[in-house]
Amino acid sequence: MVGAVASSSHAILLSGENAVVVRDENGAQDAQDAYVAPEAKDQQTEQVSQEARVASQEAAVAHESDAQVDPIKVESLKVDSLKVDPLKETELDAWRAELMLLCWLPGLEGTVGVRGQTATASASFADIIDSSDSLFGIAGRLEIGRGRWGAFVEGLYNRVTDENASGPLGQADIDITFQETFVDCGLMYRLLGPTSKAEFSEPTETVLDLYAGARVTSLSVELDPAILSSVSGDRSWADPIIGARVGVPLRELVDLPFRLVASGDVGGFGIASDFTWSATAYIAYDFRLFGTPASVLVGYRAVGWDYTTGEDSNEFTWDVIQHGALLGFALRF
Repeated sequence: MVGAVASSSHAILLSGENAVVVRDENGAQDAQDAYVAPEAKDQQTEQVSQEARVASQEAAVAHESDAQVDPIKVESLKVDSLKVDPLKETELDAWRAELMLLCWLPGLEGTVGVRGQTATASASFADIIDSSDSLFGIAGRLEIGRGRWGAFVEGLYNRVTDENASGPLGQADIDITFQETFVDCGLMYRLLGPTSKAEFSEPTETVLDLYAGARVTSLSVELDPAILSSVSGDRSWADPIIGARVGVPLRELVDLPFRLVASGDVGGFGIASDFTWSATAYIAYDFRLFGTPASVLVGYRAVGWDYTTGEDSNEFTWDVIQHGALLGFALRF
């Protein structure tokens, strides 16, 4: 069945299931050109399906390629992950040093003996400065380190006179004069806390150091009894020591760069002295002096010995405790 509809400008022909548009002569197009055969439609559909399959295969290959890991790149990433920041590595491996100048104001208590004569001393610092040529002990400390390991040397010299000390059976009027030099030295290991030079220069965290070394003591002692001839003697010896030091920042408590530092050691163990010990505690205020980290400190220190050698007229005894205020200034490099 064929039907037709016409108007002044164009016509539409209906023939079966195919619609054909026929334009008039002003813009006419042959109806045959608009007709698409069913076979051509099937070919176009097959072509599109084939292109889709090819595109899907190419996408799968690309995804598989992306999923593969270049072993060289992986190894490079591993190496990069193990690398240490050069600045941080330099900071951790940098040498550090601290120089301290100390002023110790010790009193004296204990027993001093030379060539069989003994005297019992009990003098405060005020008593000593009233009768001594020197008013204080001059001391210094040098500490160097790298990483967790360090070394230190600390020395003191003073000359002390204690007048009217007690002699045997409570007899008075024995003057004790001695020149004293002792040096502590040894190795240190940081058990707790950071090891960088920056933290050493401007401490902000709690640290704990262990140390072991020696205390070398050299004495020249003179006893001058009021009714007897004076006697004198010299001795030098070395004692092993082991100890610990802890530093605690106080900035969070007082909002200022203060630190509390305390240290103590024991030694001797019968090798030279029967026993020796020391204890030190001080408060430090940290600041910068012309760009260099520095500290001023005030505290207290005590050192004790129990040392006896020889017999009878050759006996030498130094069984004393020295203790007093400690003042100091430190620079860190």
